Amino acid sequence: MKVKRYVLLVSVIWFLAFNTFAGVEWVSTITTTGTSKKASNEIISSIYAQKGNLKHEFKSVAKENMFYFQDGYMLYKADSDLIYVVNDKDKSYMELSMDALLQLTGMFGQLVKIEISDHSIKTDVLPDETIQGYPCHHVKITSEYNMKVKIAFIKKTMAMHEVKEIWATPKIEGLEEINKSFLKKDLKTGIPGLDELIQKEIEQQKNLGFPLKMITTSMQKDKKGKVKSETTTTMEVSKVQTRTFPQSFFEIPSDYKRLESPTEGKKLDIF
Repeated sequence: MKVKRYVLLVSVIWFLAFNTFAGVEWVSTITTTGTSKKASNEIISSIYAQKGNLKHEFKSVAKENMFYFQDGYMLYKADSDLIYVVNDKDKSYMELSMDALLQLTGMFGQLVKIEISDHSIKTDVLPDETIQGYPCHHVKITSEYNMKVKIAFIKKTMAMHEVKEIWATPKIEGLEEINKSFLKKDLKTGIPGLDELIQKEIEQQKNLGFPLKMITTSMQKDKKGKVKSETTTTMEVSKVQTRTFPQSFFEIPSDYKRLESPTEGKKLDIF
């Protein structure tokens, strides 16, 4: 069972929901550590955004997967509402619509029977801090929920506890040019509980500004409350600057070959 693909799809949705700023260039370093060695990773990216278009160029990836790999980038184009996963090394790209991506996530929830219930979110406002010369709002968001996974006759219930600490500034020039048409999308996966949880977290973070640092600690507990796994992900932004990009910067080279996406064809490879 490739449940990891489900997690990857959800991570893409989160990324797009919080990173559609315009006329801005920055470097992002995401470091993940955990009780499982498989969870550890480091991704260094250069990210460019303008008028709702976003190009996420991967400079270094410790552990690659179908969405994050070196010599490639992920591109969101506002005018077509499409996501492109581009491989510069192979000169190829995969195309996904936002609706198709969300539908694919929903398929995982239906076939693997993922249910999220009893979720709660608490936000604590902490004293403001300055990062890289920018005044930042500082908040801590604590989320808790139960996740039930059923595959054939196998059932598993996990209690999830997540603490997300965010430092975000409203003082980044160009921040007001958010692509409103994208942000108005429903972002519905069709998985009970997940959609509501996503919308609640978006609501908690929408007025904070541009995130310069984020530390997320996720714990998975059994029915007795014992911690079974713990993962900490730290995202730090550096070298933020405004910049005007030509339209061609967000175009895929004409000689790149289009590959079939996971949502095309009669068979869906999820197991």
